[in-house]
Amino acid sequence: MTQILVSARRFGVYRNTIDTLARVPALRVALLAAIPLGWIAVANLAPLVQMVAISFQDRYPLPPGEPGQWTLRHYAAFFERPHYLAAFTRSFVFATLATVLTLLVMFPVAYYLSKVAPRNWRIRLLLLVIAPFWISEIVRSFAWILMLANNGAVNSFLALLGFPGLPLDLLYNNISLTIGVLYLTSLYMLLPLYAALEKIDDSALEAASDLGASPFKRLWRIVLPLSRDGIVGGCTLVFLLVIGLYAMPQLLGGSGNTLFASTIGQVFARAGNSWPLGSAFSMILIGVALAYVGLFAILFRSRGPGRSG
Repeated sequence: MTQILVSARRFGVYRNTIDTLARVPALRVALLAAIPLGWIAVANLAPLVQMVAISFQDRYPLPPGEPGQWTLRHYAAFFERPHYLAAFTRSFVFATLATVLTLLVMFPVAYYLSKVAPRNWRIRLLLLVIAPFWISEIVRSFAWILMLANNGAVNSFLALLGFPGLPLDLLYNNISLTIGVLYLTSLYMLLPLYAALEKIDDSALEAASDLGASPFKRLWRIVLPLSRDGIVGGCTLVFLLVIGLYAMPQLLGGSGNTLFASTIGQVFARAGNSWPLGSAFSMILIGVALAYVGLFAILFRSRGPGRSG
């Protein structure tokens, strides 16, 4: 009898909860949003807020019982030391060029997968492209080191073809870094482009072809405007990924190709009071990178081919 009463009470609570949710739509939305918003607040925003606070501290960690002093000198250090500005500028130039190169390489691939390949093969081909990304970034970086080394697969293949001046210096320079970054970021450009291109109605391209539009005109007047969101999304993902790369530039780029993320890592690794300086540099990188991609999205949407004519 006691178990029946407990079950009835539980059922009553359950029914009252469901009735309340049915009557109050705002409560349903709040419950559904609680988990993702909580995750964003705890996993994403909280570390950034703490890093912002540390960046304004005179030193960190503070000794027990000693009050902290607020200062801007760690942000000022970024502008006072030329090698920091050089690494910062080099990172943005390299990330921009790498993003453009990735777009130029992956756009034909995405177009082939979404429009040219047989429909029953598209998912299979897409899985073949995605499969290497199940392996960690470090393993893939070392794979390219083996490929580009003096006795690696690339130089060995060129030797079989009788290519003069071997071995080519392909490792620990801009060549190896560009190849590695292109390989690392290709999927983040491919997927948004594929999703955008797949939505383009084939009948629009067929109608343009029937009306005498050349392949270039179909690309410029139909494909590019309708895939604008995929281009913006892919470029944003690739740029933000490249600007924050840490391991691959150190493995493939060599000492002369240090990006700003690696500089930040070196600052944090120093002995002594380095956390505020590293946090300040991280905030500068995050703020400028977000402003950069935001400006790109605004300019692309206002002046892109989708707004012309």
